[in-house]
Amino acid sequence: MKSVMVIMVAAAVSAVASLLAPPAQAMMQPGNYDVLTNRYERASWVWFLSPCQPPDLNCLDVSAIPRLKFYAYYDGNAQLANGRYTLNVDVPDGLQCLPGYAMPTHETWTWDEVTLAGTIESRYDVGCFNGPPGSQFWTFALQRL
Repeated sequence: MKSVMVIMVAAAVSAVASLLAPPAQAMMQPGNYDVLTNRYERASWVWFLSPCQPPDLNCLDVSAIPRLKFYAYYDGNAQLANGRYTLNVDVPDGLQCLPGYAMPTHETWTWDEVTLAGTIESRYDVGCFNGPPGSQFWTFALQRL
């Protein structure tokens, strides 16, 4: 009888402790995410996130899929450190000059693991029409589809 009472008390304490424990750190799940940004007026992207190979809990493989076929695909690995993901990627058409004319960019995307909000820094070695090198900055958020 005494052992049954001890088990019941232990179960009750365990249940209360699990209810009062802080929530575990939210982790991004593999799948499709809509990229919401002020960067583009005519285009949008979906990111397909999957585990890196070999598997690493601090790494996601990002495959960017344009919704309009005349924009380029890009991909890379996003590394998680201190609650923020960082994706460094070369985008073949990152600098839009005129309709049908674009230049490559080197981009750094960083976002918060929990809020999924972040920034894009886009750097280019040559500007439109052989202009000087430069950089541009935007914000974005990811929304799971």
